Amino acid sequence: MAIQLPFDTIGRDSLRLWARWLAAALRNDARRWLRPGADPTPAFPAQFLIGVTYKCDSRCSHCNIWANYLQQPETASQEMTPAEFERFLDRNPQLIQIATTGGEQFNRDDIADFWLALDRRGHRTGCATNAIETDRIIEREGSLLPRLSGRHLRHFGVSLDGVEAVHDRIRGIPGNFAHAWRLFQWAREQEQRYPFYRAEISSTLTAANYRDFPALVEWLVSQGVPPNKVAFMGALPSAHYYRNVKTCKPVTARDELAGIIEELRRKHPGFGQNYFTESYLQWLRDPASGVTCVAGTAFGYIDPYWNVYPCLVLDRKLGNLREFDFDVRKLWRSPAARQFRAELAAKPCTLCFNECNRWQSMRASLGGLAKIAWRQAGRVLRADRDSQRRWRM
Repeated sequence: MAIQLPFDTIGRDSLRLWARWLAAALRNDARRWLRPGADPTPAFPAQFLIGVTYKCDSRCSHCNIWANYLQQPETASQEMTPAEFERFLDRNPQLIQIATTGGEQFNRDDIADFWLALDRRGHRTGCATNAIETDRIIEREGSLLPRLSGRHLRHFGVSLDGVEAVHDRIRGIPGNFAHAWRLFQWAREQEQRYPFYRAEISSTLTAANYRDFPALVEWLVSQGVPPNKVAFMGALPSAHYYRNVKTCKPVTARDELAGIIEELRRKHPGFGQNYFTESYLQWLRDPASGVTCVAGTAFGYIDPYWNVYPCLVLDRKLGNLREFDFDVRKLWRSPAARQFRAELAAKPCTLCFNECNRWQSMRASLGGLAKIAWRQAGRVLRADRDSQRRWRM
């Protein structure tokens, strides 16, 4: 039987990213082998998660980002500007992937300027939204789509943490579930109009809702949502991002959560059928297994004020890019960054496994890329669009 390669818009975009990650991983492995202890290759950092705002109208029980400007309203004026963001992009052409986050990104009146700047420079764009201001989100997303080049994936995640009352309780906003479901239905319609567009449901699992997650998946499937459009992540404590160290209640029943995920994978083909989920299950069983985190080497997190951290979890400020003329490679070779990498090498971190942190570490070496490619090749080579979306890059 002939194999049909996915050379549509998303297929070409994925292959381009794979080639760039392969080149970066090759340079990094050569540097580690030939010059142990040296600074990272100039190909790194290759990925950043950038918080473009901390404005948020949710009241989530697992996250306190929404409280930032209630407590310190004057700091809102210090958030990054579109001009600074473009300067950052131009100063760092080595970056392979840049993802934006919040807060609720649609609460920025100028958020389209950030996504269009990424698209013009060959980057994918995307967001996760709480869907509270549904009409405003539809208006802003709807006006953005025809302005994008169409050459790069646009990902649109709608947050749902349970069915109806469960979601509204977790998010602290009565009626939020209905708004989120309406927005997701609208986003699915846009998939038919824009070949580069992908919508999915994203759930954050905490001690308060992980046992309700199967009911959400069952309800979504009953409404015609393909199982591979339902994603999840575990809640994480973070002093500098979520500001939830005292309030976050992550799932501690790791074996039970693993069993729930495995049962959903068995019952709904397509759900969690990717290397990330399988590695996450392995991590639930043994946090020290599988992946050595390379936060502060291959990737990092930038907050809305241009403070740079190795990741979302470790509260270790490495510097501020406004003081480095937005050149992250200069900051990456600063004494503070070097000291952090030395400490992480001496004592590897096993705090998390999500797509913002340890998942990126798999892409930073030839061995990690080989594992991903071997596991995913059979799915990416299928012609249907939803399986192509799981070509994780």
